[in-house]
Amino acid sequence: MKTRVITAIVALFIFLPVLYFSGTWVFPLAIGLLAAIAGYEMSGCVLESKKWYVTMPAAAFAFLFTASARIGDFLPELAENLPTPTLLFILIAIYVFYNMLITVAAIGKVGAKQIMTGAALTVFAAIAFYGFVSVRDNAKCDYLLILIIAWMTDTFAIFGGKFFGKKKLCPNLSPKKTVAGMISGIVGAVVGTLIYSLVMNIAFDGGMNYLIYGALAIPASLIAQLGDLSASAVKRDCGVKDYGKLFPGHGGVTDRFDSVMLLSVATMLFLMVAEAFDKFGNIL
Repeated sequence: MKTRVITAIVALFIFLPVLYFSGTWVFPLAIGLLAAIAGYEMSGCVLESKKWYVTMPAAAFAFLFTASARIGDFLPELAENLPTPTLLFILIAIYVFYNMLITVAAIGKVGAKQIMTGAALTVFAAIAFYGFVSVRDNAKCDYLLILIIAWMTDTFAIFGGKFFGKKKLCPNLSPKKTVAGMISGIVGAVVGTLIYSLVMNIAFDGGMNYLIYGALAIPASLIAQLGDLSASAVKRDCGVKDYGKLFPGHGGVTDRFDSVMLLSVATMLFLMVAEAFDKFGNIL
């Protein structure tokens, strides 16, 4: 636990400047780096032994895909002439074709099922971190809630499970997780959201409705916990303890950001649906 806490504090101090400069090119570059590491970890997790021609292209794809959320920061002329959806489609198409090529070229060395499973996990990681950057650009006051809800859920779940946990939540998947921990995680998410809303309203006149944001924190916490459990399911199926070793006491980027990743995807989807309904309402 001591190592886990120290690592979390150090990581927080490193990550804070990235958040402070979220309006600059530093943000997509840093988040892209996280995506690259996650892609490397997830593509390698399913392999019996890591192969550079599988993991390195996965890392490159995840980085480029995530950085494309702010392609205008790096290549403004390209951004003006190539719509982002088209660029994302091109990147996915190239990555998929490459993996199909590897399934043939590396037959007998790496299983085709392993390669394609790793590719699918990498695409998810890329979409997740792309989503985090996208949410920041479309909901500047709210994107930090993804981190707050995910990590408050995790923190409260650990201590809630430790002090009150008796009934196991998913004993075959994660023996340490309990129903009390799950409920405590939801409480933590709501508390964190309300505190953030209060600070934003007082300091920046954010106009955040406590009731609405507190209510949204409940399903958001459940989604974060689903992200954690699904990542654990993949690890268990692959027979590994952690995706990586970057964060002592935590594991790799995927271990630390698994709940953030799924919650980023869900939040991006929520904003897209809300925008679509808004446009549809204006048409009517």
